[in-house]
Amino acid sequence: MVSRCLDACEHSNAVVFIPVDSDADESVWIGGANVDETTADVVTWLSDDTNPARRPALVDIRQFSPTRLNRHELEEEVERGR
Repeated sequence: MVSRCLDACEHSNAVVFIPVDSDADESVWIGGANVDETTADVVTWLSDDTNPARRPALVDIRQFSPTRLNRHELEEEVERGR
């Protein structure tokens, strides 16, 4: 799903991954997704079916904890997308 702004400007561009079998509380927020190296690490991480818990370095480095406002914006976007 592509969303509107999640109000995480300080981490631009941010992407959020929500595991299919969980809720938004277990989401992974990653900033700097507009950097080629970060995008490559995200693709590598999502492609690794054998060990999804092992994250590449830039995924760990760029991961951030969302604010209450960020989480609220995500909830609204998920509802809008249903």
